[in-house]
Amino acid sequence: MTTMFLLFSHKLTNEQIISAKKDLNCENLVYLPEELQKLWSNTPPTDEGYMYLTNFETFILNNYKKGDYALIQGDWGYTYHMVNFCKKIGVIPVYSTTERNSKDIINNDGSISKISIFKHVIYKRY
Repeated sequence: MTTMFLLFSHKLTNEQIISAKKDLNCENLVYLPEELQKLWSNTPPTDEGYMYLTNFETFILNNYKKGDYALIQGDWGYTYHMVNFCKKIGVIPVYSTTERNSKDIINNDGSISKISIFKHVIYKRY
């Protein structure tokens, strides 16, 4: 059974879950443990924040097998590092591509609100 590790700040949508199972044959979708999820979703904006990368590496190393996937999206520096790390150990790094639409809503006071709608399309390899 193939696993997809979720280094991702949000919960997967139904479309993303279906696509992971159908298109990538991933039956096991693994979110980060709560502590790591908090770190991934709120990466420290200071230089010393990079010291936490070993925590994510260790989590992957303790749980992966060659040919597993990792959905990696978030802080650019963390993403870049973890994509390269996963490639090195045989985990396939992917990201979710979306179709983006927006809708303008004219409010009663004449102002305009904009709603952005994102819909998962496919996973692409880095």
